[in-house]
Amino acid sequence: MMKTMTIFGTALLSASLVMGSLPAVAGITARMGTSLPEEHPQTLGARKFAELVEQKTQGEVEVKVFSGGMLGNDVNMTSMLQAGTLAFTVPSTATLASLNGNFSIVSLPFQFDNEAHADAVLDGEVGQSLLRSLDDKGLEALAFWENGFRHLTNSRRPVETLEDLQGLKVRVMENNLYIDLFNTLQANAVPMPVNELFTALETRTVDAQENPYTVIASKRFFEVQPYLSQTAHAYDALVLLASAKFMDQLDESQQQAVREAAREATLYQRQVSRELNGTLLQELSDQMQVNAVPEAERKQMRESLAELIQRYQASLDQDLVTRFSQALDASRGQ
Repeated sequence: MMKTMTIFGTALLSASLVMGSLPAVAGITARMGTSLPEEHPQTLGARKFAELVEQKTQGEVEVKVFSGGMLGNDVNMTSMLQAGTLAFTVPSTATLASLNGNFSIVSLPFQFDNEAHADAVLDGEVGQSLLRSLDDKGLEALAFWENGFRHLTNSRRPVETLEDLQGLKVRVMENNLYIDLFNTLQANAVPMPVNELFTALETRTVDAQENPYTVIASKRFFEVQPYLSQTAHAYDALVLLASAKFMDQLDESQQQAVREAAREATLYQRQVSRELNGTLLQELSDQMQVNAVPEAERKQMRESLAELIQRYQASLDQDLVTRFSQALDASRGQ
């Protein structure tokens, strides 16, 4: 039997040991919502952020975390931030692309070599300018967090070449980029909410899905998917958001404390994500047939997507596209 929940439980216990709570004092209580479970790095990061905010404000600001979509999905919670009825959330860049299409640049396929490469670009000038672009949307984007590289699982065969993708019915998020991506790779993209996915995989309504290891494990897709192929076809970034209306309620020192907490929580969240993804790959290997995808085949996949990438880039701010491309090149291999 897989040790996934033991691993998640250990990670959660370890996090709780370092995230002691301060005594409650009269002050401001803020709500923070996440869409993923307690044991996921998104929520572990949220709880670390909440602890740091309380510490750095000397208990003046208490952040209560509601995980697992208790307050709604990413779209719902982002709207709540704009309305001022929720203080913090952590949506994906794919979700934020509906507010500002330029965020889709982060999700374009096969552009980041590894996590360090993603950090260098997203923490650099071009990534920070992307965060600032939400200032006029009633949001303050505090930092990029991590969900991880996306990989393919399926019930039919190992995917080692571009040809192996042909005809696979792949569930994708309800996002035009991912629909076009897999259709271009000659698979059949099937957009579907993630809460319907396990049943669709179990009944073979779809053959395949793509997600980071943390999602594959926490959603227990290994129970209905025998093959895991390390395609690393896209990097999944999250964004720690604050409601501008909430931030306006804080005094200057409290605002600064929130921003400092965000910076520190970002380091923690990424570390937890990477450690857990590495551990889960070992655990998933006990339950699934895992195969690497040769770099030459990944290159062929990327080349087959060149026209799609150019088409999506053409719809974005061209100065951003240029600066993002330059940042990718400049930070490659660092």
